[in-house]
Amino acid sequence: MKKLFKKALIAAALAMPVLSYAAATPIMFDSNGAAAGGQLTIDTLDWAPGNALAVNGNPTTGLLLPGTQTQLLYQANLGLASLNGVTVYAPPLSGFNFTAVAGFNEVVISNTTGLNPTFGLASAPVRSATNFFYIYANAFGDNLTGLGFVGSTLALSGYVASVNSSNFTGSGTVANPTIAPLDNFGANNYPGISTLVGSGTTDLVLVVDGISAFFPTLTPGSTLSFFNTSTLTPFSTANPSALFSSNGTVGANTASNTGAINGVRLPGDTAQHNFQFLADGSSSFQQVQKVPEPGSLALVGLALGIAGFMRRRTAKKA
Repeated sequence: MKKLFKKALIAAALAMPVLSYAAATPIMFDSNGAAAGGQLTIDTLDWAPGNALAVNGNPTTGLLLPGTQTQLLYQANLGLASLNGVTVYAPPLSGFNFTAVAGFNEVVISNTTGLNPTFGLASAPVRSATNFFYIYANAFGDNLTGLGFVGSTLALSGYVASVNSSNFTGSGTVANPTIAPLDNFGANNYPGISTLVGSGTTDLVLVVDGISAFFPTLTPGSTLSFFNTSTLTPFSTANPSALFSSNGTVGANTASNTGAINGVRLPGDTAQHNFQFLADGSSSFQQVQKVPEPGSLALVGLALGIAGFMRRRTAKKA
């Protein structure tokens, strides 16, 4: 799978003691869970193009002013698992697929031009109904409807510990933004709906707090680094989702609700709207070690880096 940008640097988690990061660590991935015959050694999970939604990302002011809070929601299907760049597992057309569902609160730190907001973490660095990361062993989620990403079989859970950097830059100016049709993937399923054109970058740190037989060699605190993720508008390699999960445990309970122009508010429109992005990324496993302290256990963390928002995926194996 061709990646156009280098891996994002893995940042230290908030409120953690001194940490040192190792290189990507091969782990055991059991695609059958507790059943026999599915154990594979992997170091990367490559997620298929999916969706992200900034709830209140197009506020009634028309601008994301400093202090504005949004909840960022994410959902995607697993594309493949690999070791040292070689594919070792691709989800079958039937049987286990794996889906990722995530969410956390951000706060706008700055927005100098009105089209280039930067963000920091507004959530407490603990798992909650608004700060979550889940991997489900699941049927395939439907990008168009947004159904099927939350399943009944949980494979891994965690939460966002810090936002080291997060930004988005729209094209044009506030007075004259660059606009394009929202859905450029296959048939246009959103006729009459347009979007601000743009892209951005984000680096996050997550901590794993729950594992299952699908990841038999991991323990709570193991690390997972998301990298080479592009988030951009308009949609070119997946359909925009109509629905998202607000908490990672109840599926499809939040409408995309972008308004007539995703990311741009029309004059006189006083309704609350969200901002929707195409999101496409990979994740690798890395171990984080804590400098030992008397009477304490060694810590390991989970790091999520979302970077390369401006690159486009040119080839992807299903």
